[in-house]
Amino acid sequence: MLLRGFLRIETYLPPCHPGEVEWVRAEAELSDDISPVFPYLNAIMKGTIFDSGHQTLTFTLGGRGVTLYPRKAVVTRLRDRQDAEEVLERLRTLINTVWERRGEITPSYKTRAKLTVLEVYKLLPRTNCRACGEPTCMAFATKLVNQQAEITSCRPLFSPEQGEPRKQLFHLLEEAGYSVP
Repeated sequence: MLLRGFLRIETYLPPCHPGEVEWVRAEAELSDDISPVFPYLNAIMKGTIFDSGHQTLTFTLGGRGVTLYPRKAVVTRLRDRQDAEEVLERLRTLINTVWERRGEITPSYKTRAKLTVLEVYKLLPRTNCRACGEPTCMAFATKLVNQQAEITSCRPLFSPEQGEPRKQLFHLLEEAGYSVP
């Protein structure tokens, strides 16, 4: 077992942003240094951002934003303290399970950059056809980056004339840890 538990959990509302849903943020002080598991989590999880220089690993877990530090975990987009405790426990289980299985996993020290909406948008057909269900290609790119849409919803992307942009977009998505057909 790598992570025994949490020494302290604090929850709070981040600064107010008018028009946004108010989500709770949690910071947990960890009982143990978990940095040795980062390359293993990085190898098996999609969309992780590993920064070996700053010893951080960032990813989403069940729609929540998670950033791990050697002795701290920060989780965003939580409903309340109970939600924070449940997500942190799932995170502790994930860390310990991956650590126990590390002999079966090839660690990855690859640093991925966060995928941006503009990068995705530039490779879409930009027809605003609404075939994907979104009003614009920019809205679709935003949903895609936030993992709220599937690339296969963009039917024009799969036309023959979109072959090269599609190939580039698939490569970009794969590099960022997203699923592609």
